[in-house]
Amino acid sequence: MPEARASLRVALSRRSTVVLATLVAALAVFACSAATWVSATVQTTLQPVTVDVAGSDAAPAVTALGLVAAAGALTTAISGRVLRAVVASVVLLAGLGALAASVAVLADPAGAVQTAVGEATGMINAGGDFAVTVWPWLAAAAAALVAVCGGWALVAGRSWTAARRYERAGPDGSPAGTVRRGDEIDSWDALTEGRDPTA
Repeated sequence: MPEARASLRVALSRRSTVVLATLVAALAVFACSAATWVSATVQTTLQPVTVDVAGSDAAPAVTALGLVAAAGALTTAISGRVLRAVVASVVLLAGLGALAASVAVLADPAGAVQTAVGEATGMINAGGDFAVTVWPWLAAAAAALVAVCGGWALVAGRSWTAARRYERAGPDGSPAGTVRRGDEIDSWDALTEGRDPTA
């Protein structure tokens, strides 16, 4: 049992796990904002008109914050410790902001879509029936997950080491491109003979 807990702890602290979870949650927020959030049926001078309002119109901040969180997820994968902490905090705040914007639509759907409905019907502050779909609920859930992932990255990121790209470990564990002072002459000889001194 202790070994299983240790393995789970290691898995949850891995950079790839945190980054992937954050990215998926952020893209879910963005995808939800493209769907219809409120279906408004208003009475015009001629007949009732139904207007479907997408989340990007009802709560534009959700779309923007979803993109911010997605960019932040990718940035945490390549940034250093200080920048990673800053970006993780931004992701956390983006999640909370998207959650607040989603809840605002759920609390007052008519107020959230009045502008979009007015542009579609030519009527300002039109009354009618404003039916909320499942998408703002899903967006709120995804936004909450983004906030959790931001906090997760903030905590787990403290143990991440800086990534070494394009390097192979040498026989002594040092990067393959590292040449010790005592080996300089041998390295020059190897180059002269056409051999790779780092092999």
